[in-house]
Amino acid sequence: MTLYGFYTDESGNNGFGDMRNQPVLCYAGVLVPINYQVYLHNEIQKIKDNLEKDIKAKIHGIPIDQFSNIEFFKKFEIHGKAFIDGEDFYYNLSDTERFKVVEDLLSLASDTELKIVAALTNKQLYQSKTRDTNHNKMHIITYTELVRCISSEIAASDSYAFIICDDGKPSEINNFCDALRNPANNRVYPDLQIKLSHDKNCNLIQLADMINFITSVYFRNAYGFQARKRHHTQIIDFYERYLSNKIIKWEYR
Repeated sequence: MTLYGFYTDESGNNGFGDMRNQPVLCYAGVLVPINYQVYLHNEIQKIKDNLEKDIKAKIHGIPIDQFSNIEFFKKFEIHGKAFIDGEDFYYNLSDTERFKVVEDLLSLASDTELKIVAALTNKQLYQSKTRDTNHNKMHIITYTELVRCISSEIAASDSYAFIICDDGKPSEINNFCDALRNPANNRVYPDLQIKLSHDKNCNLIQLADMINFITSVYFRNAYGFQARKRHHTQIIDFYERYLSNKIIKWEYR
């Protein structure tokens, strides 16, 4: 038996409000044995520390002692979409430099100790089949299937998992908790401090964020939606090289 932590984030969680730019709802994350999470946290921290130094070294005109007053550096994180697209202070690095960091992170996720699990819903298909206008139902269904995938994966070894999610919208956390209360679920549980868990598990959630963004773009392409304007081909390549043979997924069909 193994106890796992499942670190997760989401993409496309704006309901039906922006189907053009967010046609896919994706909940994805990394399933990490508890005895491995400190190692993984530390490895991600090394990548972040080097990245922060590289960005600061390329910024001119800001005194070194002022970086700590800039919001971006007060709590330095790697956010999937913003990082890949080179937004905010990330723009100081070239595409090549940023993509190398993405590859370093995805290489960590390729470790055999980790499992990657995702649940995806094609929003357009969901609406055409259900005629549902209440997007909360779609979110709960997708969360429920994510939990079922995790449970099925760990059942063979009689293992258990707890969920640590990003501290996003309260409605998101409530929907996730509803899915976890499903009577069919007896292996996956919420972290007792789920609303406060982001800070203490920040690095692993950032890895989940990167995986989630790349996965959502890949399936946006697979479902035939318009390609995103920036780095579309490179993101597809990231998925195919690092995630396609590892991911455990459910899709709304």
